[in-house]
Amino acid sequence: MRFWLEHRLPRRLRYAKVYFEAGSATVSFSLDGTNADWRASIGRKGVREQMTDREYTRLRAQIPAKEALGDDGRMFVIRNTKGCEESWLKPRWTLVHVRGANPRGDGTD
Repeated sequence: MRFWLEHRLPRRLRYAKVYFEAGSATVSFSLDGTNADWRASIGRKGVREQMTDREYTRLRAQIPAKEALGDDGRMFVIRNTKGCEESWLKPRWTLVHVRGANPRGDGTD
């Protein structure tokens, strides 16, 4: 079990982060000025794979992207020529989720 609290408290609460993990469940809350965000999940965590620009270029050469399905400035989703959807986290090449087969094609999903 993990509990993590990060804050900067002068006289008023301007910034705070709370993270709680127990088994396969996680809950996080963040407050930054007037912006608040929370997330919760139960179950297996997704595997994130961070790639360099060179590795990403090689991946796109092996399995080209067919179409862009969405881009919200933080995450973008593409469909490759194998028909799999890949979710990428910006600004680095961080693969968050693949629906379908493994994008590297090595048989490990």
